[in-house]
Amino acid sequence: MSKKKKNIDSDADKNSTTNKDFNNNGSYFARGRKKRKQYLKIIVPAIAGIIGLAIVLAILFPGDNVAARYGDLGSAHEHAALLISLNGTDVDLAQQKYMVRSNYIHVESYNGTLDGTTLHKHSSNVPIGEFLKSIRMDVSNGCFVTDNNQRYCDNDEYKLRSYVNGNETNDIMNYVLNDDDRILITYGNQNSTELDREFQKLNNLPINKR
Repeated sequence: MSKKKKNIDSDADKNSTTNKDFNNNGSYFARGRKKRKQYLKIIVPAIAGIIGLAIVLAILFPGDNVAARYGDLGSAHEHAALLISLNGTDVDLAQQKYMVRSNYIHVESYNGTLDGTTLHKHSSNVPIGEFLKSIRMDVSNGCFVTDNNQRYCDNDEYKLRSYVNGNETNDIMNYVLNDDDRILITYGNQNSTELDREFQKLNNLPINKR
């Protein structure tokens, strides 16, 4: 066999190998495209279904809407004095972290000073509970719960009590304040004289309106 023929045969073998590799690669990419198409056929309808379900749920079960429950923002503009006393210590709400946590009922600054004792109500039926929850506090099951989760609960010696204009109420969370109300939430074992001092302090609080 001549040297020339050997070279021709070698070149033919190389071409055959190249063609096989090309065909294999072509088949690989074809399979990849087919898999991607199959994947899209599954994922696109699934995404569309999820979006459709979310829309239906949003219509059937609308999210929490404060205005729907309490009245439109701006439907009221009333003010009240608030004092919270726990074991003889007043809760200091005159801190930035408590200012205007809810647009519907809140404490806010007055003449450039943080005011933690005047409640501003801007919705007709919004209760005091909305304010307390907005600052991460609560009155529930005979306990006052602070924003650091400290609990002051009724027991044989200490009592949690709430008053509106000197009258005790058992449901301060759902009370809707009126203009110039004076509200006291107190916890302790005060005698009548000590309780009178708390009322006096409450009555001396200014109600800052604007």
